[in-house]
Amino acid sequence: MTIEALPKYMDEHLKSQDMPPGHRFSLYFKVWQNDWKRDQDKKGALKEEVTTLSGHSIKMTEALRQRQKNLALQNNASVYFPAVSTAPFMTGMGNEHPLENGFAFLNPYGLPYLPGSSVKGVLRTAAEELALGLYGETQGWDMLSVWWLFGFDRGSTLLSTKVYDKDVLVEEAKRRRDAYQNWVNNGQYDQDSLERFITTTVAKKELEKHLSNPQQFLLTIGQKDLSNRAALCFWDVYPQSKNLAKGILTPHHSGYFQGDNSPHDSEQPNPVVFLTVPPKSDFDFYCTGSPEILPTALQENWQSLLQAAFGYAFDWLGFGAKTAVGYGQMKFDNDKQQSFAKDKIDRQLKAIKDAEKLETDKKLAEMPAIERDIKLLLEENKDPGKKDYLHLLEAVKAGRWQDDDKRTVLERIQKLMENHKDWRPISNKKDPAKDKEHTRTVEVMKLMEQ
Repeated sequence: MTIEALPKYMDEHLKSQDMPPGHRFSLYFKVWQNDWKRDQDKKGALKEEVTTLSGHSIKMTEALRQRQKNLALQNNASVYFPAVSTAPFMTGMGNEHPLENGFAFLNPYGLPYLPGSSVKGVLRTAAEELALGLYGETQGWDMLSVWWLFGFDRGSTLLSTKVYDKDVLVEEAKRRRDAYQNWVNNGQYDQDSLERFITTTVAKKELEKHLSNPQQFLLTIGQKDLSNRAALCFWDVYPQSKNLAKGILTPHHSGYFQGDNSPHDSEQPNPVVFLTVPPKSDFDFYCTGSPEILPTALQENWQSLLQAAFGYAFDWLGFGAKTAVGYGQMKFDNDKQQSFAKDKIDRQLKAIKDAEKLETDKKLAEMPAIERDIKLLLEENKDPGKKDYLHLLEAVKAGRWQDDDKRTVLERIQKLMENHKDWRPISNKKDPAKDKEHTRTVEVMKLMEQ
């Protein structure tokens, strides 16, 4: 039986704790024997208590995701890309751990997460491959858009002169550099965007030289120490699932792969266990932008470009570790995105209404008390079939106002009746008692005399 590396008095205390998986996997991981040597039976190391997500952990994840959603709804320059995993997901394998394969947990919560920096890395790769047209249509991307949205990276493969020791890497690097050279030579870029990029990144003393020959600037840009502020900010992602899962990789020729001997059929398999988030888990990707720093063309279409990059990443790249063998694959959830867009529009409309109400309340507060009372009464009694002065007259007869206020309201009634051409002190009818406007005018006049 294995134990965690903790004092004995902690054991009973931990049994009663509803701990998240990150704590069970790291601080309180049961892989040590009584002599404090690691248990070599790695297959049994990931016990159910590590892969189980307690009710508290699930609620905590839901709260984090809801907080992100609320913040994104408040930000007009935010975009949302929901996805469902179609394969196991893992990240943080390089973290130190007794299993030799770690996992990324958000401290101090102990919940699995994908850092925003990792999301940005995948999306940048997707954007570059689209911009270079390596696997089909560019879908509107070019390298200037990549640099504006993700920041300039002089160490990128397509600009680097690094020599690789693997033929396949050499070929891929050359293919990217050739694609970039073709893009520059063809001149298929927005001139305004390029001029603004040069103006933003180049020292003043060199501006004139580069603006006069922008193509040469692009051809030699890898030799320049440039930096610019990226317009996009990617948020951390918190997968929502009912539990975690155990993955097993079993290399059969570990001796050969480690360079100890040549491959042969008698090598012993070496099972390697690791932690994963199972398929059918929900992933919410959020990104906020700073469109004010972008050139005009990008201000109008940066969100559609990002949509294309996410689609490409979902289809071909994946997120997290071991994507080359199928891990971290995602499927876009269109229904959730449409629901989010509707919520965002509803929230914006509510904000407009709230602002209008605030302005109306401010104007009401600045009005004289009697004017405010008249306005409120008329707003409360909106009847398209009944004229405003009739509501006021009913309120006067009911005793709502007295003295000077009553006189002010009656004068307002007279003015409204005159506007409607209903003020009729003298009737032209044979029977004045049947002339409603006349009798109403007389009634108002009598009230004024009281």
